[in-house]
Amino acid sequence: MSEMHLGEALDAYLDNELSVDRALEARAHLALCAQCRMEFERLRRLREMLQQTLTPTQPSAAFVSNLRRSVRRASQRSWRAQLARMAWAVGPVAAAALVALLVLPSARRQGADFSGEVVAAHLRSLQVNHLTDVASSDRHTVKPWFQGKVPYSLPVRDFREQGFTLEGGRLDYLAGQPVAALVYRSKQHVINVFAWPVQAPDASPRVESRDGIHTINWVSDGMAWWAVSEVNEAELKRLTSLLQQPGE
Repeated sequence: MSEMHLGEALDAYLDNELSVDRALEARAHLALCAQCRMEFERLRRLREMLQQTLTPTQPSAAFVSNLRRSVRRASQRSWRAQLARMAWAVGPVAAAALVALLVLPSARRQGADFSGEVVAAHLRSLQVNHLTDVASSDRHTVKPWFQGKVPYSLPVRDFREQGFTLEGGRLDYLAGQPVAALVYRSKQHVINVFAWPVQAPDASPRVESRDGIHTINWVSDGMAWWAVSEVNEAELKRLTSLLQQPGE
């Protein structure tokens, strides 16, 4: 990483490909470097423009079934090439949705490396006023916003009365794939909650902490959840308990 400017590391930071340590370095650099902040904002706006202008295309069930079989048989290198060719067949937005269905992170595979990705995504969201893509505490506004952007339905709730205000949501990226992120605030602290579907049994919350940042991940009703924040561990556990309660 250049001492003067982030350069190509900006793309890696935006795509959540940096380690926790390097993400922290990038965060600190962006706070001081106006030129890098401007470039980061340009890249972010470009991504948003592409997301808004590309028209989703729904692939057939037979296409999805055949693709799943091909991916299971293919090597890591060859299935990436197949997915690239697939974008020409069904359109880039539909391709992104299929990739998410096929290769979203499994519930417990991630380990420490994936925890680092979640923390890096949290840190990145605090930069350049990009905390939310849809800013609202109304779940009837936030939930429909995700339709067509992620290939699954996301439970959305506000816990204002319990001290956790829903501020909105955004499209983020983990393991190189789009995932939904809900944003809560507890007093002065921001809490990011990431969620996506998995084929895995329910799993109780697991807590990790590093450099004052806490993460909690669990599996409930076919959804993998990750909550991350600088808020104290007890408060994060309390939000986790609320999110695990049934209902929407």
